[in-house]
Amino acid sequence: MTFGGAYDVDKDSPVKPPPSRGEDTISMREKVKLSRSEKWRILKNITTISFAFMVQFTAFQGTANLQSSINAKDGLGTVSLSAIYAAIVVSCIFIPTLVIRRLTVKWTLCLSMLCYAPYIGSQFFPRFYTLVPAGILLGLGAAPMWASKATYLTQVGQVYAKITDQSVEAIIVRFFGFFFLAWQTAELWGNLISSLVLSSGAHGGGGGDINHTYSEASLETCGANFCVVASAENTNLERPPESEIFEISAIYLSCIFAAVIIIALFLDPLSRYGEKRRGSISAQSISGIELLAATANQLKKPNQQLLIPITVFIGMEQAFIGADFTQTF
Repeated sequence: MTFGGAYDVDKDSPVKPPPSRGEDTISMREKVKLSRSEKWRILKNITTISFAFMVQFTAFQGTANLQSSINAKDGLGTVSLSAIYAAIVVSCIFIPTLVIRRLTVKWTLCLSMLCYAPYIGSQFFPRFYTLVPAGILLGLGAAPMWASKATYLTQVGQVYAKITDQSVEAIIVRFFGFFFLAWQTAELWGNLISSLVLSSGAHGGGGGDINHTYSEASLETCGANFCVVASAENTNLERPPESEIFEISAIYLSCIFAAVIIIALFLDPLSRYGEKRRGSISAQSISGIELLAATANQLKKPNQQLLIPITVFIGMEQAFIGADFTQTF
């Protein structure tokens, strides 16, 4: 059996009973012979998925950072962000394994990334009945997207380590490091796009002298002097002109579609590297309830318990930066 011509299943190996759960993740049924030239194709795939996520989150992070400012009325923007992360919690438990097993990793990535588009599109008509449902859809798609990404990087990392005779753990850490290097820059590009669009228009003073754009009173109610209680009368939270919002949203929506196209056209399917082999998500038949039970058991482990306070702190920190800090400054 051949996977894209890159490596073959060893047909000469004798038939053996199915391996137990404790055996190595590379199944006995899929001992492979790998071409050393395949490593360049793997690096291309790592670059592709990293670049696609960078483009994707340029749109999402840029949009999310504006929610508490441009949709400040009645807390609409903050509520929509809360809906996103509440949906992610539910999605993490029940959806990723099911979707990946049915659609495979590559097409799960494409479908999940498309779930971000309605939320960006809702910025053209922001209401509770548009933004909140779109946020829930985004959250439901986010969990399988991140699970697919992790599965892809981990499995191609195992293959790359086998080709280059290097430590599997070291290669996987290196691949994840490169991915998050690219992903973290999305915050920079997203905020840069928002800043350029908003500051170049009439709302940002691009049409004249900036010294006449902001009054002394408005400057006294932002930054460290900002008060949430008095935010209803704060002129700094007035929604920018619709033309500027539409321009930003159109740019970000284009980024979402561009990211999906990059994955669909340039990312090799994981079947090339044994997607269905034992130990992968695609080969597992675990249900959502079983996954929930496994998660509960994991929480009993001391090392996991030590990570929980750090995780909670990071979540609170991101909530503060994403909502309060961006609204204040």
